[in-house]
Amino acid sequence: MMQQAYRLAAEAWGADLCRFSTGGSTQSIQTAIAAVAGPGDTVLIAGNAHKAAFSTAVFAGVNLVTIPPVIDRERDVEHGTDPETLARLLDAHPAAKAALVISPTFFGVTSDIPALAEICHARGVPLIVDAAWGAAYPFCDRLPENPLRQGADAMVVSVHKTMGALAQGSFMLVTGDLIDRERFVWAFEMLQCTSPSVPILASLDATRRAHVADGQHLWGRVIDLAASVRDRLSDLTDVAVYGREMIGGPGAHDLDPTFLILDVRKLGLSGYEADEWLQAERRVSAVLGDLRHIGFSFSLGTTEQDANRLVQGIRDLLVAAKDGDDRFHRVPDDAPGYASLQPAMASAPALPPPRAAAAKFDRVPYAHAAGRIAGQSVAIVPPAIPRLLPGQAITPAHVAFLQANLEAGAFILDPDEHGDGLIRVVREA
Repeated sequence: MMQQAYRLAAEAWGADLCRFSTGGSTQSIQTAIAAVAGPGDTVLIAGNAHKAAFSTAVFAGVNLVTIPPVIDRERDVEHGTDPETLARLLDAHPAAKAALVISPTFFGVTSDIPALAEICHARGVPLIVDAAWGAAYPFCDRLPENPLRQGADAMVVSVHKTMGALAQGSFMLVTGDLIDRERFVWAFEMLQCTSPSVPILASLDATRRAHVADGQHLWGRVIDLAASVRDRLSDLTDVAVYGREMIGGPGAHDLDPTFLILDVRKLGLSGYEADEWLQAERRVSAVLGDLRHIGFSFSLGTTEQDANRLVQGIRDLLVAAKDGDDRFHRVPDDAPGYASLQPAMASAPALPPPRAAAAKFDRVPYAHAAGRIAGQSVAIVPPAIPRLLPGQAITPAHVAFLQANLEAGAFILDPDEHGDGLIRVVREA
């Protein structure tokens, strides 16, 4: 039965091989990396990928090379991967075993996958796409193109995020000859739970069947609903609604119309505070919050009532901001944006990440961390993109970025639960 379910899913997504994950796309990313690289091998990973990709590489002993994402400096938005940047890094690391990019990003922007695939394949390197939020792309022609149809060799999709499967349901999909399928299946069997959740597995197969039968109609409704909300918010003077004006440059090939990104900086609050207020006061939950933005994802479960509550919630948020709600604090205009982290991304680690992660450590406040070597990853949640990795030299730019986000209301993962603003650093000899 499972082999038949795998085969049907592979056909539906345009792959040669599919496996189901009941450990979310974290397990799927782990499998993909383990299938292409081992200790001492090099993998290129997009700098705005999820922490799952980086943590897997760290504990597998893989050498990490970070691909800096394209930054829209005007909007302070991280886009996808620039083909020229990928080509330059692959030429600088000719022994690289794979390149992993994220498309769509957490801002709903997709990369030029055909160009990235061409660059990788010219060098005999597989392209892995973390398409966690793009699982439904093969089933509706109003969504961006399916990465596997554009040349990607492997793709990871979170079927539970938008398509209706139970939580933790994910697919890992492989096509072409650049990834050893036997090694991929071995990696899957090594990492999968030996007692996978049958309800999750069944929901994955049922979701596949529903989309093959009616995906165009299902997602047409979602896209129309998202468009109506975008239109209803377009008259707001103090909130910018981002759309296709973001598209056109490197790393910004297309836009997923089911994402809604709002710039709230004129309201005198951060995206983190906007998220907290909307959840507490209007039962509206965002998928993204940062210093200057708040983002929402529309999916099969989004109803007209949800859309109405979102629109009214944003309008009520404006009123609360103008009334001076004491939960809001203005983000300084000169607060560091994503571009401030670019130079550090391009530098090699000061210590091999596996060694740094296993080293003895001290805990120090962010303010005292510059010049030390990180002994942990540091990620703001959501969307859990690491802004520091084990082995990285901590720069003043890292400190300024983390402190600005912490002061604006960010939740930063703390493995020790000793309180915000502390970081593990490698103990000096």
